[in-house]
Amino acid sequence: MELIIHERDDVSYVALAGRFDATGVEEMDQPFTEATTGRGLPTVVDMSGITFMSSLGIGFLFANTKKLKKAGCKLVLLNPQGMVEAVLKTSKMDKVMPLFYELDEAIRAVGGDPTIVGEVSKAEADPAVAEPESDSAPSDTPDNILKLSVTNEMSELEGLYAAVNQFLAKHKTPYRSGYAVNLAIEELLVNVIRYAYVDDDQHTIEIGLGIIDEQIILEIRDSGRPFDPREAPPRDVDVDDLDVGGLGLTLVLDMVDALTYRREDEKNHVHVCIQNRAEEGNELWNAVNDGSSAGSE
Repeated sequence: MELIIHERDDVSYVALAGRFDATGVEEMDQPFTEATTGRGLPTVVDMSGITFMSSLGIGFLFANTKKLKKAGCKLVLLNPQGMVEAVLKTSKMDKVMPLFYELDEAIRAVGGDPTIVGEVSKAEADPAVAEPESDSAPSDTPDNILKLSVTNEMSELEGLYAAVNQFLAKHKTPYRSGYAVNLAIEELLVNVIRYAYVDDDQHTIEIGLGIIDEQIILEIRDSGRPFDPREAPPRDVDVDDLDVGGLGLTLVLDMVDALTYRREDEKNHVHVCIQNRAEEGNELWNAVNDGSSAGSE
């Protein structure tokens, strides 16, 4: 991910670019906090360069919003795009992190001076990408099927997404469908990695992805503790002090067309179905999200 810092004394104004998922949150934790919450000033976060955001990204922004609120400051979001905007609204997080679409309005909303132009600096993170194991996919696997495996390590997620998104782009997957696949993989796998295993041993998680007619089928298998994602506790989005707990599975169930679960041979089997139909505008999901469109003054 990339963090662009607009140096000013009245407010903190930063722009994020790239994938705001589990890996992105880890990369941005220190530089974002230093550039925003650490300064104790009202904050504007330009979201126009964010190409994907999971519940961990939302939770990260929400945590910083609560810290700033305690200091008597606001945090607002500027110009989120496409499904990133939709996810923010679906999660009701726009109620605590208001959305703006013009920089001047966002600066005024937090009490800043829109006539000030600050110096620009960048903070980038470019960690090594761990490639997922592909030995579970024999050479005669059909072109419309992708089979991969990863271990229960967060560091393997970025390599997995690279392979998945290359596959989706190759098959000209519609934008919303590609986003839904990425969201389902992120939320379901992070849940398995963090909570499924009672020991510290290495475990293998199998991922299968197939495109059949107008459907994308995702299967995830793990040997962790029994857990049916459909039974995640409901999330109350109307309370005064919003909480992001359980948000990820809520977003998945909202975006996918079907999710089923079974426990078989001491393994969890999660089966997800996503419609693979083009929508208005015929926008396609891209394999590479470089986040180069982050906003500037």
